[in-house]
Amino acid sequence: PVVIDGEIVGSLNQWDLSPSRFEPDMDTSFLEQLTLKISLCLSNVSAHEKLQFFAYHDPLTGLLNRRAFEEVLQREFSRSRRHGAPLSLVYLDLDSFKQINDSYGHDIGDYALKHVAYALESHSRREDIVSRLAGDEFVIMLPEAADGAAEALMVRISDYLSRHPVAIRGTNLPVSISCGISSTVDRRIKNPDHLMQTADERLYAAKRFKKNTQMKNQDVCFSVSRTDCVEYSST
Repeated sequence: PVVIDGEIVGSLNQWDLSPSRFEPDMDTSFLEQLTLKISLCLSNVSAHEKLQFFAYHDPLTGLLNRRAFEEVLQREFSRSRRHGAPLSLVYLDLDSFKQINDSYGHDIGDYALKHVAYALESHSRREDIVSRLAGDEFVIMLPEAADGAAEALMVRISDYLSRHPVAIRGTNLPVSISCGISSTVDRRIKNPDHLMQTADERLYAAKRFKKNTQMKNQDVCFSVSRTDCVEYSST
């Protein structure tokens, strides 16, 4: 057997055309040593692949991490400017995430983050880039899409989250989001950092609007300008 981290992942098999080549009482110690070397080599390859993966991915959700996202953002922004195609960005976080952690524990908080990550990735296009930046902050980059497409995406994601609360301890925990949207359609945006900063500012404008108007948690609020917010009710 070939073993990696205590688990059998395959086997080393020998055969010969002669029926007398292998006998039950033959010493197999050399084959066992060869198999051990194969197992060690595969373990090293597996460890190297894991290091490469986690260098660019968030270990909790499997999404791209901030480092990878910033590299892709630079590339996509340059491509957008070069070809004159729009590039939109959604900056979002969970509503009352600290309250979830305080009330239910960090394990449930982690589960809520994975739940949202799945919603974001499963509803995005194949060419979209979804990333977890830190904590409960996520970002979605939409190449060749204007801000209207980003708005429609967030409405679909909000609908999904409202229909699929997190089931814990015999009860359903609703999870909602707020977000800010920016796009290169806005000619005032001159570089990738400004695109991120604008979406971030609009996220906090949306959260203030949601708090001041006492919107329900299952409703999504997103901001597409510096002064105006849009309220979308899933009900």
